[in-house]
Amino acid sequence: MIRVFNNLDHCMARLGYLKLLLQQASHTATNNLSNLGKRLISTVLNKIRVGIEGSDNGYQEVQEFYLANLQSRQGKLTERDWKTYPHFAINLGLLRKGTFSLLVRGQCLLSLTDSSEFAAWDKTSDCNPLLINSKQKILLLFSFIEHDGDILKPLYLSILKEKELHFRLEIAGDMLPLIYSKVAKEGRKYIRSGDDVLFLQRILDTASTIEKWKGKPSDGRESRAKNIIPRLEPFVDFGILSKPDPFAYGYQITDATKTFFESFVNSDSIDHFLYHSFFDSSNRAFGLDKKHRTDRETILPTIQKAYTVLKSPLGYVPILEVALLAGIYSITESGSYFEISEVTDTLKSLQKEKPELIRFNVDRWGALTFVKFNNDIMKVVGE
Repeated sequence: MIRVFNNLDHCMARLGYLKLLLQQASHTATNNLSNLGKRLISTVLNKIRVGIEGSDNGYQEVQEFYLANLQSRQGKLTERDWKTYPHFAINLGLLRKGTFSLLVRGQCLLSLTDSSEFAAWDKTSDCNPLLINSKQKILLLFSFIEHDGDILKPLYLSILKEKELHFRLEIAGDMLPLIYSKVAKEGRKYIRSGDDVLFLQRILDTASTIEKWKGKPSDGRESRAKNIIPRLEPFVDFGILSKPDPFAYGYQITDATKTFFESFVNSDSIDHFLYHSFFDSSNRAFGLDKKHRTDRETILPTIQKAYTVLKSPLGYVPILEVALLAGIYSITESGSYFEISEVTDTLKSLQKEKPELIRFNVDRWGALTFVKFNNDIMKVVGE
C-alpha cells in the first residue's frame, strides 16, 4: 500500500472547509464534481453584512470573516478551486473517488460537527466553522497519517533535524524531491495494477518538477508549494505547528511537533503507530493528560456509542471506523484513552465468549473488516 496524497494543490490548506463540503455531499448518494465543487465555492464566496448598515464597506466574503480569526489566514478559496479542493476529501478517505459520495470516515467527521457550524455559513456567527474542535482534530490527524504517512514520516523527520526551530515553506518543499523518489522506488514492491505503475510515475514526475524550484523563492503556487502546503498548513490547524506570521508561509517547531512526530518517525511502521501508539501520542502532544485504560468498563460504552452512530441499515460498520470513533469519544469525553488495537482485542475476546452477540467479516487475508452487534454489548459489563 502506497500512502501518498494525489492531485495536491495550494488551496488544500484549511481543514474547516472539509466539514461544509461533506455536509453538502451528504445530501445525495452520488455527486458530480462540478456541482459539488461549485456549490462549496459559492457558499464560501457569499458576501455577508459585517459593517454598519449603509456603509459602502459593509460587506465581505463570509470566508474572510472567519479566516481573520485563525492562526493562519492563508487558504482562502477562489472560484477556480472548485476543481481541486474536493480532492482533498478524497485524499483523506472522506469522499469516494469518482462518485464523490460520503464514505464512513466522512460520516464520522459529520457526526462530530455541530449543526451550528453549517448554519454559520449563512450569516456571521460566534461559531467559527473553519476552526476544528478536539474530536475533529484527532479524526483528521489520524486520516493524514493513514493516507499520506509515506511522505509525512520522512518529511517531518527531516524538519525535526533542522537546527533552527523556524523554517519557511521553501525549506520543507526542497525536501520533497528526494522523499518522492525514495517512496516511488520503495513503492515498486506494492505494484498490483497498471494504475499503480502510473501513480508511481506521477510521483517521479512531480519530484522532477519540484526539483526545478529547489533553492528558489516560492510564489505560493508553483509545484513545490502545491505539494508542501497541504502538508504544513493543516498542521497549523491541528496546533502541531505554530505560525508566527498568519499571512506568511513561515512555521515554528513546537513541543507538540516534537512530541507527536518523534513518536511517529520512530515507530516500526505506519500501521503499528496508528494501531498501537496514535492515541498515546495525541494525548501527550495535545497535553490532554488522560490515563491509559483497557478494561471493558472503559472501552465497551464508547464502542457501543460509535457503533450506534455509524451502523448501516444491515447493521455492519467498518471495524477501524468504529474503533477510531470510540477512541475519540473516550479521549475527549472521559479521563482515559485506549488504542485501536485494544478495541479490536476487546471485541475479539468478547466474540469468543459470546459468539451470538458479535459477528465479524474478514478479508481474504483474514483481517477483520466489518463488525455487527446483534444486541447491546453493554449488557456484558458487570457480568
